[in-house]
Amino acid sequence: LNVDNCTGGTVCNVTTQTCQSVGVSVLVPAGANWRYLDDGSDQGTAWYAPGFNDTSWASGPAELGYGDSPATTVSFGPDANNKFITTYFRHTFNVASAALVTALDLELERDDGAVVYLNGVEIRNDRISTTPVLFTTLADSPAVGGADETTFFLTSEDPAGLVDGLNVIAVEVHQQA
Repeated sequence: LNVDNCTGGTVCNVTTQTCQSVGVSVLVPAGANWRYLDDGSDQGTAWYAPGFNDTSWASGPAELGYGDSPATTVSFGPDANNKFITTYFRHTFNVASAALVTALDLELERDDGAVVYLNGVEIRNDRISTTPVLFTTLADSPAVGGADETTFFLTSEDPAGLVDGLNVIAVEVHQQA
């Protein structure tokens, strides 16, 4: 069986030698539950690895943040004028057959900058040009009120980092000041 034998709306699964229907699947739905750490600590680099134990972190449904009426409010620290620079977020999700995922769209809402990891590998960096990214790294520029702080910015990412079974998306959000 090859791609030519499969008709519209199907793809060839070379492992099972069958045509399988394709469509759009949402891997992380709006309102999904996320683990988060909002204590201003330095988590180094281990926190975004798939095997990291985040069970001691708080959890809550998205949208997570402060201001703009989030579903889950995270702490900015004890001083509103001196906010923690970095807050960490993790979510696990299941993919039945990673080989069948041919495209991956990522929608990111951030204030001010963010780095996104899929299964421990950076896949998107938004407004953070300094490397390496440390917990003290500031975002390049502030999200400018209104739409810039509340818009989900869409990018297409490489789905090659997905695996069969559990996957981890990890996001670190950085303040500009």
